[in-house]
Amino acid sequence: MMAATVTVLCGWPLSGKSETAALLGPPLGAHVIDIDVLARAGIGPPEPDWEATEAGRQRNLNRMTMAYELFHQAVRIHLEVARPPRSLVAVTTYSRPSSWEYLLRVLGPHAQARLKVLWLRPADDAPEAVQGLLSQRARAGYCGGCTTLEEYLDVKARFVPPPVPHQVIETWFRHSPEACARRALEYVLDA
Repeated sequence: MMAATVTVLCGWPLSGKSETAALLGPPLGAHVIDIDVLARAGIGPPEPDWEATEAGRQRNLNRMTMAYELFHQAVRIHLEVARPPRSLVAVTTYSRPSSWEYLLRVLGPHAQARLKVLWLRPADDAPEAVQGLLSQRARAGYCGGCTTLEEYLDVKARFVPPPVPHQVIETWFRHSPEACARRALEYVLDA
C-alpha cells in the first residue's frame, strides 16, 4: 500500500496558496483542506471590524486557535480514520512555531506518511501590489483571513520559515498559479 502524503502549502497571506492547491490536488489524487474555508464552514466568519479593539483581536485569535484545532483534526482523520490513509494538500499560513509543533505531533504516530512542505511567497509584495490584490479578491468574494494591508504586513513580520525541509516557490506576479502548481507537483513527486 502506498503511504499517504501530506503536502503543506504555507506562506504569507495572499501568496496564492489556495489557487495553487486547487491545481495541485487533482494530479496528486489528494484532498485539499484550506484553513480559511474550514474555519468559515466549521466555526463561522470573523466578526466585522474585529481588529478595531483589543477584545475583538482576542476573540479572533481564539477563533483562529479553534480553526487550527479543526484543521489538525482533519489532517489526523485523513491519516487515521480514512481507509486506506488518504493523501491531502493542507493550505495554511503556519506563521507560528506552535502551529508546526502541533502538525508534527499529529504526524508523529504516522511515520509512514510523507511530509512535503512548500513555502509560497510573492515575488512582488509592494504595498500597492498587495492593496490591488486585496481589492481584486474582495470583489471576487474571497474568504481568506487577511483583508487589509496592515494584516498582511503583521503576518509577514511574524512569519517564521518552516522548521522542516521545504521548497520556496515565488508566486505573483512573476509566476502564474499554473506555473506554481507545476513546480509544486515536481517537488512533491520527487522522492
